[in-house]
Amino acid sequence: MAMWERSLSLQGTCLEKLKRLYSDRFPLPMRHYLAGWIESQPWDQVDPNNQLLEPQARLLFDGLLHALQQVTVIHPGQIQLHALYTHMEYLYSSRPLELVRVVQECLREEAGIIKEQECMQWQIQQAPLTKEHLVMVQAIQGAENSLHQLKAFLGQLCASIGVVPHNDIEANQQMDTEQLKTTSIVFFQVFKELMDRVGQLKGGVVGELTKWKEFQQRFKWSDEKGRGQLNGIQTWFEILLDLTWRGYALAKQFDAVKVQLPEGVLEGSADLAQYVTKQLLEIIQKSFVVEKQPPQVIKKETKFAAIVRMLLGSKMQVHLTIPEVSVTIVNESQAQQSLEEPNVLFPSTLSCGTMLNNQKTLEYNASANILSSTFTGLQLQKIERTSKDKKTIDTVMEEKFALLFQTHFEIEGELQVVVRQLSLPVVVIVHTNQQPQAEATVFWDNAFADPNRTSFSIPDEVPWPRLAQGFSDFFFAHCGCGLTEQQLDYLSRKLLGKESHEKIDDVIMNKHMLFKEIKRGQKVTLWEWIFKNMDFVRSTLSKEWSDRAIHGFIDRTDTHSMLLQSQPGTFLIRFSEREPGGVSVSWVKGEVDPVIGQQLTVIDLKPWHKRDLEIRPLSDRINDLKHLTFLYPNIPKDEVFKKYYSAPISTERTRDGYVPTQLQASLPWHFVPNTDGYFTSELKTRLPADMMEGNHPGTPYSLHASSFHTAPSPTSSTISMSMTSAGPPSPWPPNVHAQTPMSPWPPVGTPADPVSPWPGNPHTGSAWPVNNVHNNVAANKGVSSEELDDLVTMLEDIAQDLTKPPPSIMAS
Repeated sequence: MAMWERSLSLQGTCLEKLKRLYSDRFPLPMRHYLAGWIESQPWDQVDPNNQLLEPQARLLFDGLLHALQQVTVIHPGQIQLHALYTHMEYLYSSRPLELVRVVQECLREEAGIIKEQECMQWQIQQAPLTKEHLVMVQAIQGAENSLHQLKAFLGQLCASIGVVPHNDIEANQQMDTEQLKTTSIVFFQVFKELMDRVGQLKGGVVGELTKWKEFQQRFKWSDEKGRGQLNGIQTWFEILLDLTWRGYALAKQFDAVKVQLPEGVLEGSADLAQYVTKQLLEIIQKSFVVEKQPPQVIKKETKFAAIVRMLLGSKMQVHLTIPEVSVTIVNESQAQQSLEEPNVLFPSTLSCGTMLNNQKTLEYNASANILSSTFTGLQLQKIERTSKDKKTIDTVMEEKFALLFQTHFEIEGELQVVVRQLSLPVVVIVHTNQQPQAEATVFWDNAFADPNRTSFSIPDEVPWPRLAQGFSDFFFAHCGCGLTEQQLDYLSRKLLGKESHEKIDDVIMNKHMLFKEIKRGQKVTLWEWIFKNMDFVRSTLSKEWSDRAIHGFIDRTDTHSMLLQSQPGTFLIRFSEREPGGVSVSWVKGEVDPVIGQQLTVIDLKPWHKRDLEIRPLSDRINDLKHLTFLYPNIPKDEVFKKYYSAPISTERTRDGYVPTQLQASLPWHFVPNTDGYFTSELKTRLPADMMEGNHPGTPYSLHASSFHTAPSPTSSTISMSMTSAGPPSPWPPNVHAQTPMSPWPPVGTPADPVSPWPGNPHTGSAWPVNNVHNNVAANKGVSSEELDDLVTMLEDIAQDLTKPPPSIMAS
């Protein structure tokens, strides 16, 4: 199926993401009308960063316009198509390579959105019947016909020997011995057909449950999502159990009748009830599942939760026996033993640890038709490891255990049933600093475990495409959105040291490369860097990540290359390569030189970490920094981040008389890079806008009030500031050294050139932003808002410095 045909089925948030993806740079109607042509072109064969390939890009651009003309002829009533032609010609006629770049990015992102939707839409209840489902429905219909025939045959047999049939079976005409023999043989044949159809249905139902378990392991479904899927599978299980139980009842009646048949009618006949009992027990045992898995990294003496469920609903009235589910923790060897005798209770003494609150009754919720046990206070107190060398922390973090859930009950006083289920493998830790290594073991197991494996066996090596899929699933499970091809390409280069154009699909990856090796220039393994970035996104930036507002995995070189081809003010957000668990904002700044013209420079801000964003969230910092205008490639930042902005601070005093303040991100006017090439942003305290008078809204010193107190800072519970003013505001900036209100400023002795450092300036050597404004005015040019912001920021910093006059001025 073509990609666009799959895109047309997108719904909900995925559809919204697609609409945002195709903006003015590549409008959605054009993607729709030219879908076939677009997907047939060799976009990936043209490198948009290679100027030598501009002729090939020009051919693609001309072909696009030609295809658009043809569509316009076919749909003459679509006025927007004429406008699209003009729009695309205006955007890309002079830069066809940029068109190639845009189309490549759009198709790549569209494929990622489709993949995300397909993962979310795996639902049995709402999905149309697949081929497998149709086979299951046909098996049900065939089983019903077989049951009807068996009832008729059984009625004939009962009438022939004078036995009163059970339930709804009617006795028919009597038969002689030969007829009895023929009927009995046919009964066996039809019963075999019934069990074949039941077996066929069971295979389909268990297959659906296996798929559910695989998705649960890969994507860590939430309770609501997992339960929604299980409700559909439970419907199949209930139908399967009902057919099997009715077959079991008929088999019991036949076994009771056949002993009274004349000699020679049935010779060497099998015990049908015993055969069906085996099938019935297997179905009931398969219906016992772990609906909510325990955390796969368990810290000792820390409470956690889990839910187990039987997919039978009220069938068989199991809940009336009030069965109790117990939980134990087992190692790999004990887990293997638990699978060997499924119909016998596994001894609770065969465990490798001590758990609290490990017993719970199996309860039935009639309104939801759910039979389950919810463990809310499980706690591991003691663990016995198979590895005696406790100094080897790597061995400890690679050892896997599992929780064994188990219960037993009777069905109608005649069938003894034992059910048990193992959780996904878990790793036990005693300190949080072991978390990344333990998560590495869990990641590898979840990504590459064979559904039919024995015990906890797992391959040590996998090809790169499987590892790439594992990385994407990992982020999808924890952060709500997987990785793009561009992000995976970056990870492959970081892991293998290969360029993106090299063929890596056949490269075999092993665990040691990911979990043990520390690359040159790095302080941690690649896994620990990836994990800390994922944990940072999960805890702090999951919404922005799901909106694709964070580029994440991209290096500084590629970032600069992309931004230098964008308009000034364009920015993107990426993970810090040297500081795991931090994001850096890079943006392109434009400066106008009277001789050279516009010059573009890329600025990289010092990374922000979780603690920084707890003080001031990312979206608010983006809003505060007015230099940032477009999220790469050209999306106005408010379209992406506005919904996450914090509400403006209140202008009303609190009950205790305080005026609230707010921290806001800003860039210092003495903007110079650190030794590592990053620029440092800072937080400043702001007052409500209506308390400012006459100056720039961000200036915190233009106050005019009779008396007020500012509330304590959010980073301190003990500090507050009081300010008073008895009259109109004084001239700004204040001249603390002047003898008269009109004394010159800066102090006497300051060089006339505003670029030169004035005496005592702590920022010696830094250019004043006012110079840019002066040059533009002198050249009869307009002054940009960015230059004005720089000027205002400079004045704010000067004002702060003046609260403590420079030593050289004080000395004078």
